Amino acid sequence: MNTSFEDRIAERYDRALQRGELQYIESEVTHIREKDIEVCLAKKPTGNLGARDEKQQKPKVDPFLPYNQDLFVQEHGKHVILLNKFCVVPCHILVVTKDFEKQTDPLNPEDLESVWYCMMHIKSRPSLAFYNCGDVSGASQSHKHIQIIPLSNDVRFTPPINACIYGAQEFKKPGEVFDVPELPYVHYIILLEPQRLSGHHGHHGEVSQYLNDVFHSLLDAMIEGLHRQSFSIGHNPLSYNLVMTHTWFMIVPRSNEKYKEISVNSLGFAGMLLTRSEEELELVKSSGVLNVLEGVAIPRQNDIVMDEM
Repeated sequence: MNTSFEDRIAERYDRALQRGELQYIESEVTHIREKDIEVCLAKKPTGNLGARDEKQQKPKVDPFLPYNQDLFVQEHGKHVILLNKFCVVPCHILVVTKDFEKQTDPLNPEDLESVWYCMMHIKSRPSLAFYNCGDVSGASQSHKHIQIIPLSNDVRFTPPINACIYGAQEFKKPGEVFDVPELPYVHYIILLEPQRLSGHHGHHGEVSQYLNDVFHSLLDAMIEGLHRQSFSIGHNPLSYNLVMTHTWFMIVPRSNEKYKEISVNSLGFAGMLLTRSEEELELVKSSGVLNVLEGVAIPRQNDIVMDEM
């Protein structure tokens, strides 16, 4: 059953689509398995423009200051909730800071509270939030925004990486940092504690602080792990992808934005990789999805990623 929040999103989505203020880019979806890992490959039809095409063709402007009123859903705290102008999933929304903040900044309790508010009020199906942080994370805009997409009710694809994560966490406790040995790149995961999230109707501060603690535990683990692997962050801010569901967080540090010509953002690490042409789709299939993701992330070194965690 839809909530009033979901109904508002759907109403604004339909209206923006009819007015031509929003473009739904229908994609062809292919499900493949690689080393027992389920991956969803989506290919955009030729000729459709996405946000990155738009950015390349026009001078850089902040699309959120001011934002398009036809894409507005509602305000929440220090954020506005907007529809994504170019979406491959209907009702894809953005949680955007009202004032300019950098996409290279880490999330804070206010960000996480607004994201959790949206996820908890999308009740008819699972949802997934993700944050592309940094210059080589796949972020299309420099103004801080977190994205949320509704997922299929088919538990096998909610998201595809779920099965892999739950296969690796058999003896893991909520709050414990772990990784999936089958994945060849550095990443860190934490399972959420349901009892710590049960106060979302009356204790927003407690929940947002808990989510912030989880996020910073992952951030600390990532930085410590990169130092152990002698990975040089350099002078630029660290780039990473954060994926968030109702039950776990995952963070993946980045080394490159693209594998050859294929741009990868957080959804790739959730098992949902978007290609933009038949040639890119064939490149992914021939290279292997895990090789593509390893090429834009940071390769594991001798299986020591989780040592001493």
